Formats: sequence, C-alpha cells, structure tokens
Amino acid sequence: MTYDEAPPVRTGDARVRRARPADLPRVVELVAEHAAYEKGAPPAPGLDRRLGELLFGVPDPRLRCLVAELPGGGEVVGYATCVPEISTWDGAEYLHMDCLFLRDGHRGLGLGELLMDAVAAEARALGLTEVQWQTPAWNEGAIRFYGRIGAEAKEKLRFGWQLPQLPPLPPLPFDAVLCDLDGVIRFYDMTRVEEMERAAGLPHGSTAEFAFTPETDLPLMLGHIGKKEWVEAIAHGLADRVPYERGHALGAALAEAGFSADATVVDLLRRARAHLHVALVTNATPWLDQDLAELGIADLAHTVVSSADVGIVKPDRRIYEIAVERTGVPAERCLFVDDRKENVDAAVALGMTGLHYTGPGDLREALAPVLGRS
Repeated sequence: MTYDEAPPVRTGDARVRRARPADLPRVVELVAEHAAYEKGAPPAPGLDRRLGELLFGVPDPRLRCLVAELPGGGEVVGYATCVPEISTWDGAEYLHMDCLFLRDGHRGLGLGELLMDAVAAEARALGLTEVQWQTPAWNEGAIRFYGRIGAEAKEKLRFGWQLPQLPPLPPLPFDAVLCDLDGVIRFYDMTRVEEMERAAGLPHGSTAEFAFTPETDLPLMLGHIGKKEWVEAIAHGLADRVPYERGHALGAALAEAGFSADATVVDLLRRARAHLHVALVTNATPWLDQDLAELGIADLAHTVVSSADVGIVKPDRRIYEIAVERTGVPAERCLFVDDRKENVDAAVALGMTGLHYTGPGDLREALAPVLGRS
C-alpha cells in the first residue's frame, strides 16, 4: 500500500496517505489540538517551518507523517507521526510512533484503525517488526483501543529533561595552526650514527653538524639534489677527518636514520583539526610524502607546504606567504609553531601568533581554547 492511495477499505470511506507540504498548516493545527487534549504546553512558534524541514527538507527524512482524510479528498482530521529508533536491549530497530491523534467527533469511526494500519505498513516497508508508542495513563479510550488491536502496555514512566542553556563559547583565538615537522612532530633515532662516530673517533654529532650546514643541507631542502647526492656531499665534507668510505657510511646512516612521531603532539593536532585548518610548513626533503606515510600522519594536515616543493626555505618570508594563501586564513588568524626561534620570529613579523616550541606542554597550552570545545 502507498499512502498516496486509499488503503484497502470500503469504497467511499476515508483514506490515509502521506502528508504533503500543502498539509503542513493543517497538521500544525492538529498538533496544537493534540497538545491541548493531553493537557500539554502549546507548540512553540515556527512549528510549521521545523516540521517542514524534518519532513520535506531532506532527501531521506527519518520523520514520517500520515494523515487521515475524509472521503472525496476532504478535510484532514487526524494524523500519526513515526520515526525509526533503536532498542539497546534488543540490539534492533523498531518504529516509534510519536503521535496519533483524531479530532473530537471523528473518533470511534474506524479512522484510528486506518492510521494504525498505515503505521504498521510503514514499519514493514522499513523491514521492522515492532512499533512502540506511549499514551497518558488517564486516556482510557486510547488504552482500550490499543488493547483491541493487540498492543501490550509496558509499566514505565516517561521523563522529559529540558537541558539548561549552555553559555556561548568564546570566539577562537585563531583559525589555523601552521606547524613545523622536525623537532615538533618528528624525531630521529641517532643511535646507529653515534655508534659509528665513536668507532671512527669522531665527536658526538659530527656527522649531523656538517650534514645540516647550509652549503650541504640547503640544496636538499630546496629540492635541487636527492638523497644520493646529499650522502656524497657528507662523505666529501668529512674526508679531512675520516676516509671517504667511512664518511660515506656515516652519511648513509644519517640519511636512513629511523624516526618516529610524538604521539602527544599528533593527538593534539588531530583534535585541533576538528576546529581549525591544520597545515605543515616544513623545510623538508623531496621524499616528504613517503616519510609522512611511514609516520602514519599522511592525513594529519589539511595543507602541506614543503620547502623542497616550493623552492623556498624558512625563515624566508615567501614560504609563510604561500602557506597563508593555501590555508585561506589571514596571517593574523594563524598560530605558527616551530622549534627554531628565527622561524617563529619570521612568522610573527608577518602578523601571525608565534609559538617557540620546547615541548608538548607548549602546544597543549596554546591550543587549550580550541581543545576545550571537543
């Protein structure tokens, strides 16, 4: 049965059909009469708009409304509304009938049975095998009617809890967080390199000290050379202290050093992502995408600005301008996070809020107004 057609009853009788947008004013009148009948408060203003959105404003509405119409396409004198719900005890869906009402003078004429038949058909169409509803304990006529159709009452009290209004949330201090990668999110395991340096008689950190000098590191960060060329440069740079082969092995160990992400920082940024645009702005190697995937954070940021991609390194003002343009957030609404003060100072000069990162507590404090909304 469809509710745009008469259900299987005698010719000339009333019919039940789905409510149409044109029925909204009449349904709202019936809802008000229903509330008065059950000694409830009248509906709040704007019910027609709210019901219209629930019934007709979405492609697949959860709320369904059925109306009882007198013969010949006449007056709508009753309605029923229902919505699929879930029973935790049963682990299954059922159809909840929120309202069933007939105007005074139209009860006892079989219209209630028609509405209940239509609700049952709605449940079956959804693949559901149970309908639940409630009625006031004093409504003896309704209770007798429901008993006649085979419904069983359950001894429960219904409660209504009008939640207190929460105070409005303060505005966010910024709309985007632009974060460095190395030294904030990613940290390297230098154990193997340090062991090799000791074996070679080199002071701790000698390999990294040379590898990250501008003349050696900058071509890599700009994307002008790859990993192989970088390792060669390290080997040549260490040649006055160790044989070339050993220098090359040290460079390769540094280039292949393991790394991991700080779980606390990643969690803070993931939580912030629900409210802010998160961007990575990093002096990075050409294989950054592979590294992010290995770290498990390929989806951490909405935007990634890598020096190797744009050909500009921090603290050059232009890389910050590119980041601002890609996030679509004005500089003054951005928080910039970096473990190097010169990089933070450059961001502040552009109008951003700067955070010189020394540990996760710094980021947690800066994001507190944002994370408090979660």
